[in-house]
Amino acid sequence: MTIGFDGKRLYDNKTGLGNYSRTLLHRLFEFYPNETYRIFVHHKYFDDSPYKYQHFVDNTVVSDAFSADLWRFKNVEDDISKQGISIYHGLSNEVPDLPPTIKKVVTIHDVIFHKLPKTFPFIDRQMYAYKTKKACHVADAIIAVSEQTKQDLIELTKTPEEKIHVVYPTWNREYEHECNYVLKEEYFARYGLPRDFVLYVGAISKRKNFLRLLQAMMLPENQDKHLVAVSNGGDEYGAAEEFIYDKELEGRVFFLKDLPWYELPIIYHMSQGLVYPSMYEGFGLPILEALRCGKPVITSNLSSMPEVGGDACIFIDPTNVEEISAAINFIYYNIDLAKEIKQKALHQIQKFNPEKMTEKMMNVYKSL
Repeated sequence: MTIGFDGKRLYDNKTGLGNYSRTLLHRLFEFYPNETYRIFVHHKYFDDSPYKYQHFVDNTVVSDAFSADLWRFKNVEDDISKQGISIYHGLSNEVPDLPPTIKKVVTIHDVIFHKLPKTFPFIDRQMYAYKTKKACHVADAIIAVSEQTKQDLIELTKTPEEKIHVVYPTWNREYEHECNYVLKEEYFARYGLPRDFVLYVGAISKRKNFLRLLQAMMLPENQDKHLVAVSNGGDEYGAAEEFIYDKELEGRVFFLKDLPWYELPIIYHMSQGLVYPSMYEGFGLPILEALRCGKPVITSNLSSMPEVGGDACIFIDPTNVEEISAAINFIYYNIDLAKEIKQKALHQIQKFNPEKMTEKMMNVYKSL
């Protein structure tokens, strides 16, 4: 069986969709090395990519077409057909038109444009809606990253339920290494971080609700606490910076931009826990990553987040600043919580076991 993949996100994206693509391919190579894999990408995204793992590069077909956008829209079909692909997997909400002899799989991560339309410009919203509906129509199988996303798709696109397979994302191999005292000390010094902090991972955007987290850090019980945000910016980054300067939070809020992906697990281990008060997520990978590191997680009681967190998280109303604040204060000072969380997290993460999830994905391919 020869399986082809869209390589744009894998080689170009530093976070979410890129992590999903790289983790899936890493695990397929690990657990199913006897299958044949081909990754299709335009040289615009490949040439300067920091993600040129040898087993990726050896199986990548790089296009030198003049236009990357035009190639992804149309000419990629020729490259896929020439490689004798039996199944093609679009890894981020879209899949090209292909001959019926090539079975098509698409991963749908979320329908944020439908759930939170005001966070998108009108044109973008229409484009995402069109691409998602088209992908669901032409695909032979749809991968939803959560039960929440599956239900959203049924509601939005009227896709038959039997066509949708829930296969959860999982963690990458970096999360399986131990993090000892010496390594933590090295990173405290390297990045000049405070000795205790709560962690935020994600875009500084309206949907991610970062400004309310800053407001929670302003309340009296959190005046002695620190926040570290691992983020490469977002639509509310300017507003967040302005808030931090206005409220004189510079000494308590720290940003880590362009953090290498392999260092993120270390930062999780160094933290008191993760605060993830998002308004909507198709999955919410930072929740799983923090639980894999045995850390407390404060997250929203909305969309997919309870599905990912199970009984191992502290759930809050993300619109309630006082609730966010109280939860931060709780994980700082509740010593018994750490042991309890580690036990619950160990149980919860089995739901997303890499070998099981990769087997589920391979079974979808084989069923086609």
